Amino acid sequence: MVQEIAPNVLVETGYHGANVGCIITGEGVILIDAPMLPDEARAWRAEIQSRTDQEILYIINTDHHRGHVMGNQYFPTATVIAHEFAWKNMKSYGESFRTRLLNLYRNRIPSAVQEWEENLKIVEPKITFTDRTVFYKGDKEIHLIPVGGHTAATTVIYLPRDRILFAGDLVVTDRPPFLSQSSTKRWLKALAYVRKLRFDVLVPGHGELSGKEATEKMSEFLRMVRSNVRSAYHAGLSKADTARSLKDLIHFWPIPPFEKPKADRRFKSSLSRVWNEVRAEETAKAKAKARAEKEAAKEAQAAGGA
Repeated sequence: MVQEIAPNVLVETGYHGANVGCIITGEGVILIDAPMLPDEARAWRAEIQSRTDQEILYIINTDHHRGHVMGNQYFPTATVIAHEFAWKNMKSYGESFRTRLLNLYRNRIPSAVQEWEENLKIVEPKITFTDRTVFYKGDKEIHLIPVGGHTAATTVIYLPRDRILFAGDLVVTDRPPFLSQSSTKRWLKALAYVRKLRFDVLVPGHGELSGKEATEKMSEFLRMVRSNVRSAYHAGLSKADTARSLKDLIHFWPIPPFEKPKADRRFKSSLSRVWNEVRAEETAKAKAKARAEKEAAKEAQAAGGA
């Protein structure tokens, strides 16, 4: 269902891919992500056109994952904007990406697959950024803030005058977050950062609208996963054994029964990613400790010689 969460700011949280947003500025329309499925992308376009005759100028992709970017092609007047890292990833979406996508959805959503087989086009960003970028369009002030964490490209969209934060997949409220391309340490820092912004409504990448409490739940989950993975690492568990032993942590989140097999597979991949991250952190700490001990020994030797 389309909701108007501030004057001329619309969101739709019911589409298959990611949540999407629309900002009607008075000088053109700016979209935040695009519906993944062709029928839903066309429905979203029709909804916008029923509310304004302003041209759709831009789509801001909050990251490069398929649920956020595949609908770009259905808004031909829009220039796509995304983080530079998203552009680099989207450039690589070739035949293997297409094959995986079609195989994944062939039985689930055959009508979409039929259309993708005939006309699948990944519309890459034409404008990229690496630092905070601000749009002033009409009466809207729109901040593009790269925060990382979920992916290196993850960007939140902040509307300070409207007190709204489009969080992308930095925050989800209805499923386990996807960690397989993440830096959980950076993710926690990003969540702490966005909590300092002044907003009343948070639009998550997936799930229903929320407030700052959704960032706290995300932080709680990430801290729990990191702590448990670190304990497993110190106990000598391999990456695979860690993923198997901690699989029940997924139940922190609601999971529809029909989604559980897919969610379990993704979560094992997520745990493997965090294990690699923890190993790198622990290795760096051990090296730093060894260097400090070596320097201390040198200083003690020098003092003794004096």
